Amino acid sequence: MKKFAPLLLVAIAIVVIGYFDSPKFAEKEQAISAFPVPEEETSSATAVEEEEVKGIPVLESRLVDMYLEDGYSVEVYQEYEVYKDEQGNVIERVATENYNYLRYKQ
Repeated sequence: MKKFAPLLLVAIAIVVIGYFDSPKFAEKEQAISAFPVPEEETSSATAVEEEEVKGIPVLESRLVDMYLEDGYSVEVYQEYEVYKDEQGNVIERVATENYNYLRYKQ
């Protein structure tokens, strides 16, 4: 029985692999995965293409505020998305809602 069990497991593995490789399984898999794409998704793809034309933004932090609090000097930086063209000229600068607070002991 001890010699028979490993051979049985190998035979079962070969049968399972053979089934997944068979054309009948490929037809079933293709029938499941082939479905029509809704109209909403195709229109959103064009919006993504328009965003790519603008370029990939570079994140930049700018000093927004400085104040004193409990013996500390606090600097507030806001993050901006900066879009540039091929020559390095700024096309657009968009403020994000991310802030960084740096605190220094006085």
